Amino acid sequence: MKAFEKILLTLLATLLLAACGGGMSGSYEGGDGLVALTFHGSRVDARVMGATHELSCSTDGDKVILESPQGKLVVTRNTDGSLDTPWGPLRKKD
Repeated sequence: MKAFEKILLTLLATLLLAACGGGMSGSYEGGDGLVALTFHGSRVDARVMGATHELSCSTDGDKVILESPQGKLVVTRNTDGSLDTPWGPLRKKD
């Protein structure tokens, strides 16, 4: 394989991985500090009342889908960038 083809394939793989990453990054936290979500591409660390759980995530428009073996939770990304969750709004810390 020529060097140009290798570079092109690497670039394409990087773009595909980024597209599958859910489009979310950074940390979001509630005003009381009891709930926080930290996004790492297609993974998210969810801290609820001191317990941290690793979940997978994806996006569909303004919806952020958090998945665990126990099920799915869909939260809404608001126009101001905050997340509307069952625990109240989470705002980006970064």
